[in-house]
Amino acid sequence: MYEAHFGLSHRPFGETVDPATYVALASRDAVVRRLRYGLEHAQGPGLLFGPPGSGKTLVARVLAREIGGKSAHLAFPAMPAADLLAYLAEELGVGTESSRNPTVASSLRQIRECLADSARRGEPILLIVDEAHLIEDRATFEILRALLNIATSGPPDLMLLLVGAPEVLLELPSSLADRLTARCLLGPLTESETDSYVNGRLTAAGARSPLFTPEVLSALLRASDGLPRRLNRLADMAMLIAYAEGLPRPDMRAVNIASRELDPETIAA
Repeated sequence: MYEAHFGLSHRPFGETVDPATYVALASRDAVVRRLRYGLEHAQGPGLLFGPPGSGKTLVARVLAREIGGKSAHLAFPAMPAADLLAYLAEELGVGTESSRNPTVASSLRQIRECLADSARRGEPILLIVDEAHLIEDRATFEILRALLNIATSGPPDLMLLLVGAPEVLLELPSSLADRLTARCLLGPLTESETDSYVNGRLTAAGARSPLFTPEVLSALLRASDGLPRRLNRLADMAMLIAYAEGLPRPDMRAVNIASRELDPETIAA
């Protein structure tokens, strides 16, 4: 709606987990490097955790892109172990949706054969288990541990990345926690990272000059608590308000209005 007004090719702050929208930031790049080292050197599964809206899924997808090869993304792992295995087999292209009532044994056999084929080609598969804090059935964790035991020759054939909110640390059984190669916390953005993030997203959308002054960027950081998802929503709303009022750029008033409109407590009141 406001793109033409600001000379942009598309909305710069739309919600997406497309790695193409990733803005390189020191804290995020360090996490990607640490996880990649541990996973590629077969040191064990990795854990990426942080508060909701900190950008964990996007970082996980960037990691998958850098590692290359085949990957599977499990977005909702709170399912019985048998269903999880059947879903994973489908994601890897070795299971079929039409298969009726696949057993744990049949799904596991399909997955093992797929992992072995990839390992022989020198292309281990990466499994990303998102929202891992939602797993309540310990059998699901045991299935994931069992998948890590599949090895054609030497190191495991599967790379595993668990992604979730901080409470996942309390849910992990010791059988998995003891094997973690890295526990990486994805925290809020700093002030300098907020500047780089906002201007990076704007530049990718075609902005030829900054649209947010340093003062307004500081206000965005405070209102968003440094969380990218909230920052996206606030910046998007502030730009919409500025467009509606015919302003050349979002000002402090636009950010304050956006902050009030997106505040759950204000909405509830």
